Amino acid sequence: MILGRPTNLILGAFTALFNVVVLVANSQGNTFFTPEIVAAVNIAFGALVLLIANQAPTVNQGDTINVVTPAGEPNKTITA
Repeated sequence: MILGRPTNLILGAFTALFNVVVLVANSQGNTFFTPEIVAAVNIAFGALVLLIANQAPTVNQGDTINVVTPAGEPNKTITA
């Protein structure tokens, strides 16, 4: 978690902000941000988002876990 938000949301927001900066810079005549550089940065951050968003959840000692049971049985709440 970064600033109380899931890491994948922060990385996605950073990628979106990077693209906005590139669009603004290119509209002002800046030629530093070539399509190849933008694509490389977007692919790299996309890979980070995929890596982080695809991780299995972790359970720490003392965490409360809600267990959903099959229909007809009551759901349970357990503590690890």
